[in-house]
Amino acid sequence: MEPLENANGDATARAITDVAIISGAASSIGVIEACLLAGLFATMIRTTPGSASETRRRLASSLEDKRHGGRLDRDAVERALDLFRASGDISAAASADLVLESTDSAWKARQTLLAQAERATHGRAILATTAPTALLRTLSTRLDVRENFVGLHFFAPPVLAGFCEVSVTNRTQPTVVETAVQFVKALGKHAVIVHDTPACLLLQSQGARLGAIQAGLLRSQRSRPGIFCGL
Repeated sequence: MEPLENANGDATARAITDVAIISGAASSIGVIEACLLAGLFATMIRTTPGSASETRRRLASSLEDKRHGGRLDRDAVERALDLFRASGDISAAASADLVLESTDSAWKARQTLLAQAERATHGRAILATTAPTALLRTLSTRLDVRENFVGLHFFAPPVLAGFCEVSVTNRTQPTVVETAVQFVKALGKHAVIVHDTPACLLLQSQGARLGAIQAGLLRSQRSRPGIFCGL
């Protein structure tokens, strides 16, 4: 990873060109798409049964849907697919600048995957997880370089959503935070930094509850004819 000048001029970030995503969930296809459409190499490392060709077919189908909808042209689809790789072996993350653990596993399994990713990249890559911010310190306890660890929380759908949370601990290096922010910006999104402090976690939790309440009210109001709720 080559140094990349920070827009603020007061720190540096490492350029991200190669991303590995450890996942068994179909929802991760959206994050992979966002990386590919930003011109990044992206490797999906499956943690569930299935072939690389199956993953590629699913991705190709999603990209073709967007082409038929007028959001992509044929060249963009072909360029994206050329940048994509899939594997069932975590050693495929060896060349990655950033490895994102994005499974639905229990925290101990996530912790193991992150430690394996660190070994596969020889401690060189930034490690990230989609796990809740409150788990960051726990997940980092088996890492040799905890300073390289962040959380990345994409809003759905990842290709279209304009925001992404970058969660950090008091051990995360400023350069790593800046790199994560620049990575999010490269995907065309606004980065929101969240710290794993009690106050920030409380605000995050309250924000999530408020969002759920608003979504519930919208669904309720829309299901009743003649009533509009403008939340």
